[in-house]
Amino acid sequence: MSLDFQQLTTDIEKMARAAGGRNVTRQTLLDEVLLFLHNNANAWDALEDAYQTIVTEVLQATSARPYRGSARALNPQVAPLDAIIEQSPGGLPPKATIISVDGSQIVPDRHAPYVYYLLNTGGIVYYHGSAVAPEIFSTPHLKFPDEHDLSDSRFSNPTSVSIERDQAEMEELARQSVANRGQDGPLLAIMDQRLLYVPIGDLAPQFKEKVIKEWQLGMTTIKNAGGLLVGYIDRPAKSSVLTMLYQIHPEWSAEEPDSLGGWEGLTDADLFSKLLGPGARSIVFADVSHANTRFKKEKRHNEVCFFYLNTSQLSGEENANIARVDLPMWVAEDEMAVQMVHELIADQCKILGRYPYVLTRADEMAVVGKQDQAELEFRIGRMMDRYGVQFGSTAKQLTKDIARGGQRSHEM
Repeated sequence: MSLDFQQLTTDIEKMARAAGGRNVTRQTLLDEVLLFLHNNANAWDALEDAYQTIVTEVLQATSARPYRGSARALNPQVAPLDAIIEQSPGGLPPKATIISVDGSQIVPDRHAPYVYYLLNTGGIVYYHGSAVAPEIFSTPHLKFPDEHDLSDSRFSNPTSVSIERDQAEMEELARQSVANRGQDGPLLAIMDQRLLYVPIGDLAPQFKEKVIKEWQLGMTTIKNAGGLLVGYIDRPAKSSVLTMLYQIHPEWSAEEPDSLGGWEGLTDADLFSKLLGPGARSIVFADVSHANTRFKKEKRHNEVCFFYLNTSQLSGEENANIARVDLPMWVAEDEMAVQMVHELIADQCKILGRYPYVLTRADEMAVVGKQDQAELEFRIGRMMDRYGVQFGSTAKQLTKDIARGGQRSHEM
């Protein structure tokens, strides 16, 4: 053990005390926000004026300023902003096909003996309301340089591997949706990932556009297969709805369009944890951001919308578990489809409690553990020996392996 926990005791106590104080402050602010929400639940004119300001002065500006995004009620005046939409008695479809896909990877390691990376997609096809057993699947892809591939950024850049994994998840979800179309009841395609995909890292603009187009191609494929596509985010950190609300607050200024003023630090999940009871959801909102504007321009039906859902089974704020459910416009515009998504996800959360069963199983099928990696590298080493290829780990890695393997250091 290298960490001296005794030295950290005082800091840990200070950390806990600070967290308790933040909770008190958070609850006071949330009471203020909730009152503001109730008082302005039908302030449609003011909300529309603020939205137009964002569109003309931020989203359409020649030099796009950084903007973390806000929201807009998808169907204004149909229901107030503070509407609580419960599960409908008898609303759960008697039958449905639910598909979930997840991904995992082994990133390239320049200290390892052999240069490679691995992508693994796994998932489940779950037949809701049927006695048919779920189908599970897992598909690994080993990536390595060929004879002429002496220099390739993929084998030194973990970021590009993560993007490739995300793309593989969407491609597999689309493929499975096509393969399972025409089943009884709705087809729900759900992934543990936001739908408004923005590639991570510092990428060339043309590469970023290519990645987004491929992502949208997968979305459109699921649409054409008759699927209801969903991106599920557990414990979301976005503040889109709060930003929308603050834009009609007397203290808001167009000079700082996404400022939350005194509400800074709060999230939408904080707000909806006080508003939504178990199994209930919010109204549907459209995401207002540069990224979604780009999605909308590419394919209007892929514009991303969302609602918040309390997946808890028990009443009480301390038990609230707020998830954000992303929907493409083609699903969000169909009220019956939205309600089916609501019902099916809430039902999935009852199986294990607070988190969809199919997402848990997809993760199990996709994850590549340390034992898997060790076995893979053993097999690679054996095959390299057969072909007379001999490499070793870097001196740095070998020394770490010795130290972390419980070996005693050399003493003079």
